[in-house]
Amino acid sequence: MNKSRWARVLIVEESPAAARVLADGISHDQRLAVAGVAYSASEAVTLADRLKPDVITVDLALPEETGLDVILRVLRPQYVPIIVVSSLVNNSASSLAFRALLAGAADIIPKPVTDPAALEIFFKDLNERISLLAAAQAVPTHRPAVLRPLRGRAAANGSAVDCVVVGASTGGPTALVELLNGLGNDFPAPLIIVQHIAAPFVEGLVRWLNQETPMHVQLAKDGDRLEAGHAYIAPAAADLIIKSDATLSVRMVASNRTQIAPSADVLFESAAEIYRTRCAGVLLSGMGKDGAAGLLKVRSKGGKTFAQDQRSCTVFGMPDAAARLGAVETFGEPRSIAQRLRQLFEKSERTAW
Repeated sequence: MNKSRWARVLIVEESPAAARVLADGISHDQRLAVAGVAYSASEAVTLADRLKPDVITVDLALPEETGLDVILRVLRPQYVPIIVVSSLVNNSASSLAFRALLAGAADIIPKPVTDPAALEIFFKDLNERISLLAAAQAVPTHRPAVLRPLRGRAAANGSAVDCVVVGASTGGPTALVELLNGLGNDFPAPLIIVQHIAAPFVEGLVRWLNQETPMHVQLAKDGDRLEAGHAYIAPAAADLIIKSDATLSVRMVASNRTQIAPSADVLFESAAEIYRTRCAGVLLSGMGKDGAAGLLKVRSKGGKTFAQDQRSCTVFGMPDAAARLGAVETFGEPRSIAQRLRQLFEKSERTAW
């Protein structure tokens, strides 16, 4: 069986009616097959061991135990990509959705309303996530990346950076936790972040990152002035643009726009134009190619460019797309990238002294 074209899915769902909707929608995609359906945590663990699915979808509201228990018990013996599909959308940092990410879930997505148009959009998105996660499991991992010596004009003259822009999608939230923890609470530049995540989870993501990392994280607002040591998360359905006076512009996008919003490309390109050699761009785990062209723009202006390596990515899509364009100067795990970003400032301080 070619996993890049056909993935077996185990559905874990409390409601038989909801399970049927999921099974029908997933089965309509010719790349995917429903291997089984479980209605409780214990049944899910048993079927996961017996069926060996390529991907599991999990509802967080289950009888007796929660979907979080499924994630913890299924992932204990071996890794399987798990997508949380739940109506429990809670923006508090302690919500089950974000605890599920910490426990090892690859992605979270809210259940849709039941009208046909919404279901069509939902399954187009869900099925693409399933197929990419299954394909990622079939891709051989490369050796751990060796971070190359700093090169280029910014490193040669000992300068640091005034701005770090970050793009991420599937697998990004946990990568962001690693990156921000590695940077610490005294990082001397602002971070502006585009994380593709369902709109109901954006504010919860901000609270969660504030709880799990030492950096001050906030939802970006129009007119925000960039401050060192602060991280700004792009709101849903809006592009984030850096202006020449070091403030942010939040631009809502039309609902019929085909380009994803928020767009890492739009953010990166604005940063490259304003900061040029004093900009750093980072692409973390994610599906698709958003951010690849923008990262190339950062590099073409003399900025530093980094991407998460394939070994540590949940989905290598965005970093791989950037690599194919020649946009990536250095690959590494998120904490290694954080270390390299800190080194830029340490080198600058030694040179100034």
